Amino acid sequence: MAAAPRTPRLVALFAAGWLLLNYPLLTLWDHGVTVAGLPLLPTAVFAGWGVLIGVAAWLCESGTHDD
Repeated sequence: MAAAPRTPRLVALFAAGWLLLNYPLLTLWDHGVTVAGLPLLPTAVFAGWGVLIGVAAWLCESGTHDD
């Protein structure tokens, strides 16, 4: 049985999320800068998290449905 076309995409999204929310890349955002009065690190983490959730929802809802 072949894997569904979305499975490799979800695995790639998991890997991208792992890298995005992992220590070495988080240090890129750890500066004393604010965005609209909010610290840059939490703002970047929540924005990245939101993008990951949006892409996961898009991947799970798109494609052909066998009804």
